[in-house]
Amino acid sequence: MSACSRDCCGRARSSGWVGGLAVALLALAAPARAADIETRDFTVFVAGKPSGEVHMTVHRQDNGAVQMRCDTDIKVSMVVGSYVYRYRGLEVWKDLRLQRLESNTDDNGKRFIVSAQLEPTGMRLRVNNTERAIRPETWLSSYWCLPDPKLRASVIPIVDADTGRDLDARLSFVATEKRAIAGQVVNVNHYRLVGKATVDLWYDGSERLVRQEWVEQGHRTVLELNRVRR
Repeated sequence: MSACSRDCCGRARSSGWVGGLAVALLALAAPARAADIETRDFTVFVAGKPSGEVHMTVHRQDNGAVQMRCDTDIKVSMVVGSYVYRYRGLEVWKDLRLQRLESNTDDNGKRFIVSAQLEPTGMRLRVNNTERAIRPETWLSSYWCLPDPKLRASVIPIVDADTGRDLDARLSFVATEKRAIAGQVVNVNHYRLVGKATVDLWYDGSERLVRQEWVEQGHRTVLELNRVRR
């Protein structure tokens, strides 16, 4: 299970809850400003039970680059033992193109170190000790923001941010829906990603992720925004 790779990359604290909701409403209703920083806190539900947290900190810089840092911690109790997942990732984007990726994952004892770098000759991806070229227009499976509109009408090249695997898929718009996000009902845009797996994604007016739903090893898994902090 990969909450930052197959979903996206929330420490739910009670302090500042009311103020956090007010900020969340502003963030959901308006586009992000230049040179701003926000942290989106998500709860992960597996088979209906709270099972982890995802924190995505997005830093939009004056030069147009956007940096997203994702911290994910999941623990699922099973009949025998438990499943533990930990992800730490950093993405840098500019002009809707990936510039750099650095991630470190512990998937219940399986370790992955992934890096990607845009170079003059193209994009290079390294997974542990293996390196290969990938397409410069690649989207990442953090899904934290929508891809370039030019890519949405065809198969989108996607790389799994925690394992480096190819997850190419088609993205289609489903509907604009009213949903309860961070305690308030707002309009969000629902998309469906269909490829090796089916993933439902919801984005706010700034085209940033607010909810994700998919099936992981037979279990319905949901990533749900509970707070936006600035």
